[in-house]
Amino acid sequence: MSGFLSEGRAAGLVTLENVVGAAEAIPVTVEDAEIEVVDGAGKAIGHYWFGRLELRPKNLVRMPDGSVRLEVSFPDGWPYPHAQAIWSRWRRGSILPGEWTRYPAAQHGDWLHVVQNAWFTSGKRAMRYNTGDIVIAGQGLSSEDSFYCALGEAANGPGGYFGSNLDALDDCLRSEPASTPPYPVVWNAAAESRRTLGDAFVEAVAEVFADHRIELHER
Repeated sequence: MSGFLSEGRAAGLVTLENVVGAAEAIPVTVEDAEIEVVDGAGKAIGHYWFGRLELRPKNLVRMPDGSVRLEVSFPDGWPYPHAQAIWSRWRRGSILPGEWTRYPAAQHGDWLHVVQNAWFTSGKRAMRYNTGDIVIAGQGLSSEDSFYCALGEAANGPGGYFGSNLDALDDCLRSEPASTPPYPVVWNAAAESRRTLGDAFVEAVAEVFADHRIELHER
C-alpha cells in the first residue's frame, strides 16, 4: 500500500489519502504491514511499520474524485500531530535552507521526525555526506529538537539528518571512516543556545564530539 499521511481525528488514528492497492484487498489482515509515504510521482519518501494490521470496509472511504482514504491506528499511538503538513511539503521536494525555522517551535519535533524517516527511506546512512566544517546556526533554537534540525542541516544540507539525540549523534560520528581527519564544529550564537537549551545539554553535545576527536567552538 502507498499513500500520504493526513492527521488523525483521535490519538493514534491516522488517515492515508490517495491510497493505492487497498480497495481491492479489503477485507484482509496483514501480519507484517508497512505503509509508504509517496511523493507526487509515486516515489516512496517515507515509511511506517505497523506490524499486524487489520483492514476492514469500515476503515476505507471512497472519495468523489475516485481516490481512496484509509484510516489505520498506529499500535503505539501517533505522537506527531503536525507531520501531515510537513510530509505534504516534503512531497513537493526541494527543501530550502532554514525552512524548518518557518514552523512554530512546537512543530520542530515533527520536522525532525520527518527528516529522520525520509533520510533512511532514501537509503542514506547515519553519517555526514557533506565535506568541510560544520557550522551550527544557534540563533532561535528553542528545544533539543530545534538543535538537531539545525545540526542536520549544518552537516548534510537542507533536510539533512545528523542525529536526533545524543546516542544518535554518536552513531553518526562513529560511522565516519577512521581515516577522516578531525574537523571543527562551530556553534554560532552559542551563548543564546546555552540560555534556552541549558549548559548541561551543550556540554553533553561537546562531550560527544570530543569523544570523536572533534572540537566544538562556541561563537
